[in-house]
Amino acid sequence: MAKAYSDLKNDIGDVTHGSISDAAWLRLINRSVSEVVNDADLKSLRRKAAVSPFLFEDIYDYSAPSDIKGQSVIDIIPQTNRDETSEFTLTSPEEFDRKKQSEKYLMSVSHNGTGKTLRVAAEVDDTTLVISDMDGLYSGGGEWKSYGDGTNLTEDSDYVVKGSSSINWDINDSGNTTAGIYNDDLDTFDITEFITGSSIFVWVYITYTTGLTNFIIRIGADASNYYTKTITTTNSGTAFNTGWNLLRFDFASSTKSGTFNTDACKYVALFMTKAGSKVSETDYRFDYLQIKKGNYFDLAYYSRYAWTESTGATRLESSTAITDLLVADPEEYNLFVLKGKQNILDHFKNISNLDDVILAKKDYKETLYAYQMLYPSESKVLINSY
Repeated sequence: MAKAYSDLKNDIGDVTHGSISDAAWLRLINRSVSEVVNDADLKSLRRKAAVSPFLFEDIYDYSAPSDIKGQSVIDIIPQTNRDETSEFTLTSPEEFDRKKQSEKYLMSVSHNGTGKTLRVAAEVDDTTLVISDMDGLYSGGGEWKSYGDGTNLTEDSDYVVKGSSSINWDINDSGNTTAGIYNDDLDTFDITEFITGSSIFVWVYITYTTGLTNFIIRIGADASNYYTKTITTTNSGTAFNTGWNLLRFDFASSTKSGTFNTDACKYVALFMTKAGSKVSETDYRFDYLQIKKGNYFDLAYYSRYAWTESTGATRLESSTAITDLLVADPEEYNLFVLKGKQNILDHFKNISNLDDVILAKKDYKETLYAYQMLYPSESKVLINSY
């Protein structure tokens, strides 16, 4: 059920004790709706979204839906063949980080500065092909060499994500627009089953993000025949940052150049697009290049977006036009009306209407309690050990 902005304004407005501008109405209504959404997990705001692009074994960070309310996660659900033991526990980002490799069916929601990251440790029946563990310059067959302005490749045992070493490389002073590494004589590998529904993962250590535009992978038979994919964010959808970043290249959106047999691949190039002024930098690294074919899972959660525009196609956190619609069942709509009345009476509060203000707060509190008893939240309770 959806109610128009004008309906809510009219139902709140019968307690108005003075004039109020359209702009003030908009602020008051948005504030009232936001407060109700914060107070209760509303059944009309229960949402489901696919974990993107899939859920993988030993890949822990995923993009969280932009509209998720706090950490109000209900469940992570395999789209088929759910095991009765697959019960997820919600914990803090700190505890998740400590236990993610030793315990399964853990999840957390962490803030990343510009949004939220969903962190999941699960048992997933996925398929993995390790192309190179990058423990040395000859890891995976052939030899890793400089690409573009990449230079000075060495084995680095001090900064490692997985295995014993990573491949360290520098950027020279040539001032061109690419830099990285490549290998054109890897042990032959077969990507046939991975071309649809799979992703390539590799860790990169970034020394400086200034002048860095994107990362590109080319994977195939040789330097003329390959699949290629360009990315501008990390696996979890966040901006590149100094230190280790997990890169994900999805096969589904890659582009094929040339013609070759997908069961006879031996070429990989990994490189950045950069500014010509990005020169003479040291200690970039790549580690653990693999392809993974994950499984489909859905995330069930409560949204903080209670509005849609007039067609219902786009969800909104706040109303911006009088044609917007409020998504609410009748019991929930009554909460929005009562909270709006409370706020507008408080806005015009004076000695003569204090009783009305107190009564409005009481009505809202009692109605909210009744709603929560009738429709208790399904959000997982955060469990932490001390």
